[in-house]
Amino acid sequence: MDELITTEEYELLGFLLDYTDDGESDYIVLQTETENGFIDENEDYFKTPEGDLEGLDAGMLLDFVSKNKKIYNLEAKSLKTEKPVKLITASDLDKAFDGGGDSATGWEAFYTKYPESTGETLVSRVGFNKEKTTAMVCLFGMHDYLCAEGNLYIFKKEKGSWELNDIIWLWTA
Repeated sequence: MDELITTEEYELLGFLLDYTDDGESDYIVLQTETENGFIDENEDYFKTPEGDLEGLDAGMLLDFVSKNKKIYNLEAKSLKTEKPVKLITASDLDKAFDGGGDSATGWEAFYTKYPESTGETLVSRVGFNKEKTTAMVCLFGMHDYLCAEGNLYIFKKEKGSWELNDIIWLWTA
């Protein structure tokens, strides 16, 4: 298992952040730590590819699960995005909510602290197949009280460039 987030992972994460940006924000608010809770809690879903995951490379799924066994810190300077990225820690998020959790009041406090954003984004580590021609990553977006989603993004390398191949819905709130 890789101990550091690789340049190729940062390339894909930057592409994904630009792809999912709705164009209405001045910057992207991204949690500093990679998100692994959903993956850890649903490990069997990723290890037993059926349904939406059926047909995905088993090695890629294994790489994805193993990389997401622990949390890693992201570096804003390594993310090549069209908009600036503001990294915040889980502790910063708690402070923005001022103990309001995921309530409407908490989101008002969040947007007071981070105006001109569209909420907070969390990403997982990127899993690759053995040949590094297919990749997958989770992105979770929280936008407001009862307005959040989690999706799995599948990429394929075509003629030396990564292309988005599929989006698999994981959850919505």
